[in-house]
Amino acid sequence: MDLVPGGANTLVVTPFDDSGELDHKSMASLIDFVLGGGIQGIIALGTTGEFFTLSTAERVEVMRTVVGQVAGRVPVTVGVGADGTAAAVELTQAAREAGADCVMVLPPLYFDQSAAAQVEHFTTVARSTDLPVMLYDGAAKIPVPAEVVAEVAKRVSNVKYVKLAFTDPERASDIRRLAPGVVPLAGEDSALLSTFRAGAVGSTIATGNIQPREVMAVHQAYERGDLDEAYTIFTSTLLPAMVAISIPERNFIARFKAVAAAMGVIASGRVRSPLRQIDEESREELLMVMKKINVL
Repeated sequence: MDLVPGGANTLVVTPFDDSGELDHKSMASLIDFVLGGGIQGIIALGTTGEFFTLSTAERVEVMRTVVGQVAGRVPVTVGVGADGTAAAVELTQAAREAGADCVMVLPPLYFDQSAAAQVEHFTTVARSTDLPVMLYDGAAKIPVPAEVVAEVAKRVSNVKYVKLAFTDPERASDIRRLAPGVVPLAGEDSALLSTFRAGAVGSTIATGNIQPREVMAVHQAYERGDLDEAYTIFTSTLLPAMVAISIPERNFIARFKAVAAAMGVIASGRVRSPLRQIDEESREELLMVMKKINVL
């Protein structure tokens, strides 16, 4: 199943219980909440999904839980980020076996982040599967130049999407110009509309964990050409939540989880080391803001 053209894809968190173990019941609850808000695609095991805190076996568990709970309602993309290319290939094969519809491939995360290393890494992973592939521009703040995307897409036909996780919307227009067969997706929550206007088609953001209906409302207004309505919804409902979640940026996953737990969507706001829980004072302030903007 291909991703919905122009669709809203949510990067879901990975819920843990209070002891730090995977909470499959909460993952099922979260998926139903997100899809109940109209979201058109689920992305598991991205940065927001704390893939870097999970063992390989746990990542496979999450893949199976997500695919099973989605049950064909929307496309499921699975992140296969890894330190080494061989490990990314292994995870890609596991995603295929779990029933994923697409895999999201991160650039090399350690040491050699050159264009040549990126091309080799992406090409090898993409050639290992018949699934559609999404490249990730901006993972760990690592840029993937449009020229790299174009070269990999020229070598491997199943490279279909690129997530753009920088606040520079012009990266979307560069993709449209240099790699016209690859669909650019807005991947930075706060730059959603500006990235649309620069040529992105669809989104891969995390705000749908707590505001799926509002994310869809922005998409729908933009798609029907009502920019005034799209910006009104974005600035009045989404942007305040995005700002509250992202300050400080290093705590954004814990902050998303704290809000989702307060909403009753997941059972616990627990994150795993090296991430840190937000302190009680910060949590109270965050939830107060969320009440003010009617998220809670």
